[in-house]
Amino acid sequence: MYGIKTKEVQSLPLNNRYVPGLDGLRAFAVLAVVVYHLKINLFAPGGLIGVGIFFVLSGYLITDILITQWKHHRKIDLRDFWIKRARRLLPGLLFLLIVVVIGMTISNPSRLANLWGDLLASLLYITNWWFIVSDASYFSHFSAPSPLLHLWSLAVEEQFYLIWPFLLALGLGVIRKRKWMVMIILLGAFISALAMALLYQPGLLDQSRIYYGTDTRAFALLIGAVLAFYCSIQNIPEKIDTSRRVKVGISLLGAGGFIILLWMILFTNEVDPFLYKGGMVLQCVATAALIMAIVYPSAKWFHRIWEWGPLRWLGIRSYGIYLWHFPVLALPLPTILEGEEYAIIRAVIQISAIIIIAALSWKFIEKPIRYRHTKLRKSTLEDQEKITSIPSRPM
Repeated sequence: MYGIKTKEVQSLPLNNRYVPGLDGLRAFAVLAVVVYHLKINLFAPGGLIGVGIFFVLSGYLITDILITQWKHHRKIDLRDFWIKRARRLLPGLLFLLIVVVIGMTISNPSRLANLWGDLLASLLYITNWWFIVSDASYFSHFSAPSPLLHLWSLAVEEQFYLIWPFLLALGLGVIRKRKWMVMIILLGAFISALAMALLYQPGLLDQSRIYYGTDTRAFALLIGAVLAFYCSIQNIPEKIDTSRRVKVGISLLGAGGFIILLWMILFTNEVDPFLYKGGMVLQCVATAALIMAIVYPSAKWFHRIWEWGPLRWLGIRSYGIYLWHFPVLALPLPTILEGEEYAIIRAVIQISAIIIIAALSWKFIEKPIRYRHTKLRKSTLEDQEKITSIPSRPM
């Protein structure tokens, strides 16, 4: 009923299709955010839209998982869904918070006293609302920001993960036609985008309220959710009878989306009214077009770009890179590197540190915990196969 149906080739089993190009997209998004926060000669002033790219991608992937589960089992296993999210996100976050507390205790204990609210909000995934209530600006250039300021986006996503499965299950159980589901979701996205536009205050340099708000950022996640109804990863075969013209068309659509995103990263900024009055919606639509081109079988040259090895490597570790980039950039560097002429050297040192820490976090903390259950299950199945394959000796 939901998703794409094809007769040419049998679809792959539930949750069994890996799209490497999406890791390339993750790398692009996280690099945009990191470069934005580096503030090198105002290069990439619109890099903050990298967070919006993550929102669309999360809305798409989570909705695809939930819809596929509903199609196979006529229900959504909320407990299993939340456990998997926790195994994916909590280990890296807890490691970060522990290191921040230890680091602050050693280097700046007086500042640690003002950080407990941020720490608690981070653990409860309400950081975005905490920063709104406490007037913690995302765009302030005059005071040292909290090393946990960037966790606002994780709070928005976790709030979505908490609420969306209930709403989606309710919709799938009550509404039988896909088009009505999509229209309702689009209506929700429209209301969210309208709230951002109406709450935008011209002339105000700090738009943190509408930047942080779950209500004003939900449209990005919902646009990703709509894409999942028409472009499900699980229901698009790896080999599909698609003409060359269609493949080229899909690739050009994706390339167009990428050009829009690149233009916004390079030529928009945090105070640009366009960004809050439709610009972020355009960014979401462009991201959706790019995701569709990556997921669908399209031109080989297009897939080669997004499946490039180093880009995928960074994308796999993008969560850790995002977690660690802000605290690392907040660390003081030797005074000899403070001049503007050393900006590139500072950036190289900081980016290297971010990637190294993220790689270590992935290898020793995130990956072992995330895949431990899978490895145990695989080991158990292999043991069972060995037992059943042992021939019995004749008496």
